[in-house]
Amino acid sequence: MARYGTDMTIVSGGNETTVRAFFRAVNSKSWQNMESVVSLLGEISRGQYVYIGPAGVAVREGDTLNLGTKSYLFRRVEPYYFKNQPIYLWGLCVEKGVNDTWGTPSSN
Repeated sequence: MARYGTDMTIVSGGNETTVRAFFRAVNSKSWQNMESVVSLLGEISRGQYVYIGPAGVAVREGDTLNLGTKSYLFRRVEPYYFKNQPIYLWGLCVEKGVNDTWGTPSSN
């Protein structure tokens, strides 16, 4: 992360912390694997982003990630462990101000 990550800001409880992490859009194949309900053929909700960042930074669901001119909301955050030590945080984010359809049943 220190070498290839991108600088971004985490806002948690009014505190801002700059971190070097990875952040990318969830591609359609991985999105289909995460679906809990099968959608209509060809219908894949977009707008989910994966965050992989340092374990030493406190991040909670509902916190904000700022990257460039956009802000994202953490919907899920989990530490990953190796031999009982947290090695990184994994998070799922949505862009702030964009309709969040995660876990919402289809209107069909």
